[in-house]
Amino acid sequence: MIEVGYFSFCLAFLFSIYGLLMGGYSLFKPNIAVISSARNALICVFFCVLFSSLILWNAIFFHDFSVKYVYKHSSIDMPPLYLFTSFWSALEGSHLLWTLLMSAIVTLSLVTVKKENNSYFPALCLAYGCSLFFMLFLNVTYSAPLERLFPAGKFGEGMNALLQNPYMAIHPPMLFTGYCLLIVPFAYSFAALIYGKFSPQWISTVRTWNLYSWAVLTIAIFLGGKWAYVELGWGGYWGWDPVENSSFMPWLALTAGLHTLLITDKTGRLPRLLLFLNMLAFALTFLGTFITRSGVISSVHSFAESEIGPAYLIWVVFLLTLTTGLVLLRGYLLPGAAKANDWRVSKESALLFTIFFFLFLLALVFIGTILPLVVEATRGIKISIQQPFFNAFAPWIGFGLVLLLGIGNLFRWKNGKIPNPIYCLLLPFILAGALTYFIKLEHALDFKNTIAFQIIIWTSLVLIMDLIYKLKALRWNTKLFIIYNRPYLGSIIIHLGFLCAIAGFIGNYRGVSAEVNLKLHESTEFNGYILKNEGLGYNREYNAQYVINKIKAVKQDSKEEVFILPMRSKFTNNEQWFNEIGIHSTIWHDLYIVLASFDINSQSVSLKINWNPTVKLVWTSLLIMILGAAIAVSHKIRKRSLEIDENGTIKDTNVDDYLALILSSNNSESSSKISSSMLIIFIISLFSFGLSGSVFAQSEPKLVPVLQLDPKLVDVAQELRCPTCIGMSVLESDTLQSVAMRTEIEKQLTEGKNKEQIIDYFKKAYGPWILREPDSKSSLGFLIWLIPVLGIILGPLFIIFCLKRARNKMHIENEKLLQEIKKFVKIKKEEIGKC
Repeated sequence: MIEVGYFSFCLAFLFSIYGLLMGGYSLFKPNIAVISSARNALICVFFCVLFSSLILWNAIFFHDFSVKYVYKHSSIDMPPLYLFTSFWSALEGSHLLWTLLMSAIVTLSLVTVKKENNSYFPALCLAYGCSLFFMLFLNVTYSAPLERLFPAGKFGEGMNALLQNPYMAIHPPMLFTGYCLLIVPFAYSFAALIYGKFSPQWISTVRTWNLYSWAVLTIAIFLGGKWAYVELGWGGYWGWDPVENSSFMPWLALTAGLHTLLITDKTGRLPRLLLFLNMLAFALTFLGTFITRSGVISSVHSFAESEIGPAYLIWVVFLLTLTTGLVLLRGYLLPGAAKANDWRVSKESALLFTIFFFLFLLALVFIGTILPLVVEATRGIKISIQQPFFNAFAPWIGFGLVLLLGIGNLFRWKNGKIPNPIYCLLLPFILAGALTYFIKLEHALDFKNTIAFQIIIWTSLVLIMDLIYKLKALRWNTKLFIIYNRPYLGSIIIHLGFLCAIAGFIGNYRGVSAEVNLKLHESTEFNGYILKNEGLGYNREYNAQYVINKIKAVKQDSKEEVFILPMRSKFTNNEQWFNEIGIHSTIWHDLYIVLASFDINSQSVSLKINWNPTVKLVWTSLLIMILGAAIAVSHKIRKRSLEIDENGTIKDTNVDDYLALILSSNNSESSSKISSSMLIIFIISLFSFGLSGSVFAQSEPKLVPVLQLDPKLVDVAQELRCPTCIGMSVLESDTLQSVAMRTEIEKQLTEGKNKEQIIDYFKKAYGPWILREPDSKSSLGFLIWLIPVLGIILGPLFIIFCLKRARNKMHIENEKLLQEIKKFVKIKKEEIGKC
């Protein structure tokens, strides 16, 4: 049976070659029969890959250890859930899952092509066939999941212990689904560049698939963050790890592409940028796999080095070259590509700056992830670019995006006039100021947090005021609004979710942590809680044994009692102990406890405790954003959005149809107003619920830990990286090397040495690589810091210069055209005069 599965792979590989060749042939000699056969061949790829996948799943569930992959990554004592997920727990299986999902989405795309897009079929088949050819080539060569093992193994070696987690069971399929959905915009963009055209139906199709991909990728990234939060034990959910960055880069390119698509759809501008970003997002999906599988970067997400890395590198270079080459050589053919435009202060110019910030962050993440590899390969110098480097720029980018979101949303297309600026800008600012002042007064926010909450609340109220203004312009006709303006409503909700996430991220800078040793029945006070060690327990389930610490937490102000169960787990295939975090989650904060060590005989424990404010906001924001994406994607292209100008007049629609709708719903006008009011109240309440986690979290809580680290030690240790950990500082890590480094730091502090002297000591001992951020004192480090600083300052100025230049060019062209018309009219008059 296993051999039949491998034969099915080979058959799928041949089908992909046929689809690729016939798609290319049809570009030059279109033939309906040939195109149909290419389409059918690519559909057959899915069924062949599905058959092979079912054979692998069957081998896993029936413990066929004559298959190498099954023996290496599953065992007879694994839970059924993780037996199922072991399918994608390692290189060969995850690549097969990727291939299966890609072939399924290609099939779905081919059977749902609209009649208006039929002319793109040859190019679509060529793009799909080429991608499936690459994936299946690896399935039958470097990444063969059905390879036999002789002699057959016994019991199985089991799955990676870190992956035996419910979130990691869902994260990879969601991530690969998001990646694969991007193949449709990639193929349509490839087709548009080949034929030099695209239509409104093309824009509708690309928009829909981009939204699907954006929603799924967003879910996948949040699930990955949740897994890191509950599994790794460092108290955070995003550490700018290289593989985290690799999944984030396609999301950034995709988000920038969605905003570009909006400009292209409404104004016809930036078609080349739109197609470039669509193709770039797909190319970047393979970059993370190259990093993970090649072994060039160490990561908690990485797998062992394999021969698949160079193949992925060649494929990524090919896609990037193809993307850049087509845009440069064929982009000028696109409608509107060579047209001079009059860029004014308007919604499209605000979106342009938004796109800049997303692309700047994309470039920053790309450089921070790839540059250490390039420097080591070319100069033989190891440098480290970790969390502090990215955190130095991310708040400024977030600040710019939030401001643009508030102001830019009020602008109209091709018009920068803000309707009712007093109500839409000043009133929200006053309300936000009053609310922020109350928060600062009650909860002692520092200056930075005060400014951050002021801007977030103001932007949220501006979005709601804009929604109210649009409903008022439509005479509070909710039915009409929902029929025509679901993309706008979805975008409002997505942006409120984005603001909710930004508010949640602020909590990363206000957390409190401590370490404590507790004997049996001993208590300690931590940040408003009394924590008591109630002893240790033991449990065993399938292939894992757990040591469970029962902690009774009593909240001092309300006397509420809860039990938190931090654990340590050990698996039959690994002698190492792993963290299973105990979390008490409230609307306002998370009480996060790690069982660092324990003594079975005395029942004493060592705990790491974190008080993490606003974390609930981060997870809540996901639900809000996905709700908005679902509403936006439900919109039908035939029902164009109603545009309201600065005078409250409806544009770009049939007035008679509009009046008919108004008249048809006059009888229910009062119910429409009630529905509209309920809609506004729902959105305000939803955001307020999320924001409340930030609003009422204490900024500087009173902390009386049993063991509190010296602030000077913390200041030094957080700037040095753990030599053996991934993305963690010496302060956060518990490895022997990090413990020894903390001891050395403490020793040098007692000797009277300052921070700079201690850091210089470690730089000499380990090299610049031991720093978590580039050393600004070195020429290379100074350059790494200088380039992003110049980019974030000069980038907007360069955009303004280009917009002014485009406007001047348009005026010159209009003036030339006017002179030619005058000359033509003069000649005609002279001819008439002669007659």
